Amino acid sequence: MISIIVPTHNRARLLFDRCIPSILAQTVTDWECHVIGDGTHEATVIGMEELCRRDSRFRFTNLPHFAYPDNERLRWGTVGLAARNFGLDYAKGEWIAELDDDDEWLPEHHQILLESARRNGAQHVYGISESTNGQRRWGEWPPGDGKFANGSNMYLASLPFRYNVRSMIETDRTGDADLWLRMLAAGVVFNFVPHIVHRYHESGTRSHW
Repeated sequence: MISIIVPTHNRARLLFDRCIPSILAQTVTDWECHVIGDGTHEATVIGMEELCRRDSRFRFTNLPHFAYPDNERLRWGTVGLAARNFGLDYAKGEWIAELDDDDEWLPEHHQILLESARRNGAQHVYGISESTNGQRRWGEWPPGDGKFANGSNMYLASLPFRYNVRSMIETDRTGDADLWLRMLAAGVVFNFVPHIVHRYHESGTRSHW
C-alpha cells in the first residue's frame, strides 16, 4: 500500500478541485491518503470530514499552525515540514508519496514509479515534474538539489529519515533537497524514470502559509 501525505493550509478549493481528484484518478488504487492541516480553516475541515465519511482511504488531521520564521528563504524551505513529518510518523503503507495541495499527479504516477522501483530494487524512485505552462521541467539523473521536485517521487516508508529544519539551515538547502541528499549520502538506492508523472502549478505554493 502507498501512504499519500498532503499538507494543506487554507486552500480548500485547490485541494478538492485539483489535488484530491488526481489522487482518486490513480490507476493503482491500493493507497491511503492522510491530509494534514497546518492550522487550516473551517472549509477544509468540513470538506475533509465529509470526504473521510465517503471514502475510508482518506484520513484528516488538523495540527496547530506552526510558527514559521520571518526570514523569507527559511520560511519557504520550512513550510509544511511539521505536517509532512507527522504524516511520515503515522503512515501505514509500504511506500510514501507526497503531494502539495495545489499540485496534481498524472493518473499513472503510482504505477510508473512502483513498477520501476520493483524492477530495479530502488528504495527511492522519481520521475519528471512539469509546470502547467510547459516551460519548466524537473527530473534528471543523478539525484541532487534541484534535480527533481517533490510530488514526482516515491520512497520506502521504512527508511529512517525525517525532515530536519536544523540540517536544512546548516546546509542552506530546502527541506526537500536536504531530506533526499541525506538519504543519498546514507546509501539509499535511487532510480530515475524518464516519464512525466507530476504537474507543478505556479501558484505560490508556500506564499500564503
